Amino acid sequence: MLVPHPYLAALAATLHTSIVSGQEMKEQVWGVFAYTLHGDTVPSSVSRPQTLTPYGSNQLYQAGSAFRDRYVAIHEDGSGPSTRIESLSRYMLDPEDIEIFSTTDASVVASAQAFMQGLYPPLNDSYGATYYDPSFELANGSLAEAPLNGYQYPPILTYGSSDYQSIVVEGHSSCLMHRVADDEYQFTQEFEQMKEETEAFYQSIYDQVLSGIMNRSEATYANAYYISEFLEYQSVHNDSLLHQLNRGDIESARYFADHYVFATNGNTSTSGVGSPAVRTVAGKTLAASIVNVFRTNIDARGRSGKMTFMFGSHEPVVALTSLMGLASPEHASFYSRPAHGASIVLELYSLESDTYPTYPDPSQLYVRFALRNGTGPPESPEFQTYPLFGLGPSNIGIPYSEFESEMKQIALNSTKEWCHLCNTDIAFCSAFSDKTHKDHQGSGHKGMAPGVAGVIGAVVTLVTVGVVAVVGFLLCGVRLGRIRKRSLGGFKGNSKMASDTDIAFRNTTWSDAKEAGTDEGEAGSRTHERHGSWEMREGTTLTSRGPDENGRSPFDDEMDDWRIHTLQQPVQAREHV
Repeated sequence: MLVPHPYLAALAATLHTSIVSGQEMKEQVWGVFAYTLHGDTVPSSVSRPQTLTPYGSNQLYQAGSAFRDRYVAIHEDGSGPSTRIESLSRYMLDPEDIEIFSTTDASVVASAQAFMQGLYPPLNDSYGATYYDPSFELANGSLAEAPLNGYQYPPILTYGSSDYQSIVVEGHSSCLMHRVADDEYQFTQEFEQMKEETEAFYQSIYDQVLSGIMNRSEATYANAYYISEFLEYQSVHNDSLLHQLNRGDIESARYFADHYVFATNGNTSTSGVGSPAVRTVAGKTLAASIVNVFRTNIDARGRSGKMTFMFGSHEPVVALTSLMGLASPEHASFYSRPAHGASIVLELYSLESDTYPTYPDPSQLYVRFALRNGTGPPESPEFQTYPLFGLGPSNIGIPYSEFESEMKQIALNSTKEWCHLCNTDIAFCSAFSDKTHKDHQGSGHKGMAPGVAGVIGAVVTLVTVGVVAVVGFLLCGVRLGRIRKRSLGGFKGNSKMASDTDIAFRNTTWSDAKEAGTDEGEAGSRTHERHGSWEMREGTTLTSRGPDENGRSPFDDEMDDWRIHTLQQPVQAREHV
């Protein structure tokens, strides 16, 4: 919160209000960051690909149209908002102006595509005539145009889970400690209480709508999100659902799902392994991205970082809004998941008197937060603004310097920090493990992430038990050894015995890749432009396996020292004819 600067914040708010009240001043938006949820999608509980439905496509198209109306379009009659980014192309999408990031989920990529159709429609539709650009000219003097009346193809960047840049859009997805925290939550008193209180509700709706979808034992609070996801999908596509359930049942299921999602992604008051840093990790990586985008815009004086769009699931939104102090009794809606196609928006703007202003000094820049919760025509729902970091309603816009300071306190600012917090055995983290640990030892940090502390404590316990076991076994005359991998190489593969002699060839496929990937700037830096095929549903790629084809982690060698063979009989001589 901005408690250390109460007078400065109050003064800035007063000046901001007085300046805006002046008729000669107007708002000038220089940069926009938006995170948008995917549209209506086939639920995961249905045995079909999780694709974006036509209804979901329209949701995102309408969302994109709303953004076009607010930031891109020019309203000749002056009826539009004063939030247009002046340097943006009015009709033709310029990849230099806009960056688009998405998870690899098919429904999310398709949502990004539908959104961009609304933001930059086919050229001949938005222009109202045949649009001309020098790049359209052919040698014979004719003009070429894209299919579908000048359809525009936005470059959408996706990163697989093996790429370190994937944590920008979904910082929770590959985070081991986040999954551990989820499991830990199911052993808390709060979970047990919610499970007991909701048991009657879930059992009552099981026979009506869930009997063919899951087992009765699975219809509990533990699966609240999946149950709500299914019911909401059916309420849109199955008119008979409301003959079996009433609207109140669907809303109750959503409330319980929201409670579970916030407890595992937005709760900043927990302790143990599921500490706030771990639970809100998706919001922390998103916060770092926002700071970087706005800093790029400032350094380039508005020529870069004009519009940045990210598309994904609800977890990063729930985590980020909680970290920014929006989830509170005054704004209880932030304890819930946003609707399909909803967007959280951060605007970087200034107050200008010139008709064509130049980029201001950073001290004259402000940031404000807006939520567009749901979809519909551009005029509804609106972009609703909220004060950040616990400030009052008069502080909708805060000075950028204050905003940046607060965001840096909640952000994870490097891949190395994420790897240490999440303790994840993933390819790109192996490049940071040893070096990062030494860096942290010499960096003068006074604290340690609770998740990391928990892991270290567990390792120390294992080491202690291991040492005692080693001493005991040595005293008993038991030989210790290292477990070998089942695959010994050669033509016999896994059936090959240790006594069999054969030639084992060294696999060279990954030998050089590991060294090449140890540099942070190079590891997993390849991007892909994706087009929403359902095969990408799980977001896995052939390159997601680590450097060893057998899936061996670089951390395994350290753990092997603490493994022991089971008791074995001495080798017996065997004679046969």
